[in-house]
Amino acid sequence: MRGLRGVGMLGGMVAILGGGFALAQGKPPALGAPQPQQQPGGKFGPAPAPVPSPAPPQVDKFANPPPMVTPRAETPPPAPAPRADKFGDGGAPAAPSPAPTPPAAAPAPVPPNEPAALGQLRAMLGPGTSLSYRSAAETGPRAARMQDAEIRTREGERITAQEMVVERPGADAIGALTAQTLTFTTKEGKATAIGRMELRDFAVQRPAPGAPMRPDQMSLGLLRLEALAVQGERPVGIAEILVQDYRAGRAGRATVTGLDVLVPEGGGVADRVKVARMALEGIDLAGTLAALADKQTPPRPPGAYTAAIEGVTVTQGNAAIGSLGAMRMTGALGQGGPDTGRVTLEGLRVEPFPMIAPWLQRLGYQALTGDFSVESRVDQAAGRLELVGMLLGVRDAGAFGLSLTMDGIAPEGSTQEKFAAARLVSLTMRYLDQSLLQRLAAAEARERRQPERQIREAWANQATGAMQGGTGAVAPVLAAVQRLLRGQAQEVTIAMQPPKPVPVSELSGAASGGPEAAQRVLGITATSR
Repeated sequence: MRGLRGVGMLGGMVAILGGGFALAQGKPPALGAPQPQQQPGGKFGPAPAPVPSPAPPQVDKFANPPPMVTPRAETPPPAPAPRADKFGDGGAPAAPSPAPTPPAAAPAPVPPNEPAALGQLRAMLGPGTSLSYRSAAETGPRAARMQDAEIRTREGERITAQEMVVERPGADAIGALTAQTLTFTTKEGKATAIGRMELRDFAVQRPAPGAPMRPDQMSLGLLRLEALAVQGERPVGIAEILVQDYRAGRAGRATVTGLDVLVPEGGGVADRVKVARMALEGIDLAGTLAALADKQTPPRPPGAYTAAIEGVTVTQGNAAIGSLGAMRMTGALGQGGPDTGRVTLEGLRVEPFPMIAPWLQRLGYQALTGDFSVESRVDQAAGRLELVGMLLGVRDAGAFGLSLTMDGIAPEGSTQEKFAAARLVSLTMRYLDQSLLQRLAAAEARERRQPERQIREAWANQATGAMQGGTGAVAPVLAAVQRLLRGQAQEVTIAMQPPKPVPVSELSGAASGGPEAAQRVLGITATSR
């Protein structure tokens, strides 16, 4: 979602406090693990139990965004104009017109008797960034409170806050900083409103002259941003962003709650997405962002890691399109053994929106609900990958399972490079019909005005043609598939156990030789019941 790019401006705001990205080199040298998720119920037995409903919806940030402080600049940005709310009860503020880059104002003189802590903050910000305020007072040793504060860079970026408290500022660090009712405005005039900000144990490493600041040259113990409203063509509201232990080479934690995004160009499918919570733990956040900026492979997690997305709802106007109870991912690096990982999707639901409503109605579905899970094991030393029990189940439709083993996986490189020499060791596919084929046969029988048995027999004949008669070694495979199509079996399992591993690049060639040749090369077998 490109609308989330506005959240990236928050990094720029923190960078300004550390000296600014563009101005960092112009400053004189400084003086002086979770519990594993329980395996869901088997997809090939009774239908799984319903998943609890997603978390309750968050307060509508678009209806009541945080107030923005009008900067004490010569040309304040225009207030956003109201617009018709196509989203029902909560309307998003219209994006303000891009404001021209304000001229570089002469630095305001330092007020007399300024608290010493603010002088240290000025030194940290550097000569290209100005600091002004309506009033200021000391609140303790090396601490000061400002009212109606403004920080502005030479390029025109600015931060305003009704109140800002800074503690223990240094040449390249801030012990703590809290602020209320902030507005961060880019030089293009795009504004982000923040109800409250808390920053602790912040430090920067200055880049070499002429070099940009990298994400891993900043560190912080805690960053908390509350009640965000990002303006733009895709407005974004966020209840809270929390980042902890953001340091290169260290496992950090990040949480976003109450995400609300408007997508006006959603193609007529969806125009609003809400997420109750997103969380990430156990990842080197600074190193990962630096690697992504350099288009490099992110560093391996230093230990166990978890990620979760909970309470997702997608809507078009006032109509629900779909929802997701939770997506969870867990993993751990092997200590002398394989790396392991697990991904689950719980409570996935797709509503009958216009694109698929006729198909659902034809088959008698009010909606589609289901879940998904997959476990993996990767032995980096042996170059071996195993997908263990990938399961996709759609309630009152069917369940599909897949197990896969490959070797020849390279330990380093891009995804394409890692799998360039991969070979198929084994593969097993399993399908359990839980009324989908029956619904399809009934619908086709109604439309063709033929008995269902005749429809199913036609399917079986089509399978015979697809397998070129299904003679010889292919006959058992064809028989298993035909029993499923005729309704004589509910479950079919197709397995590939090649006599020797087959390079992935040669699989298409094996299939082009015909069903019988493919059966010999891949060792295909099938059973049904």
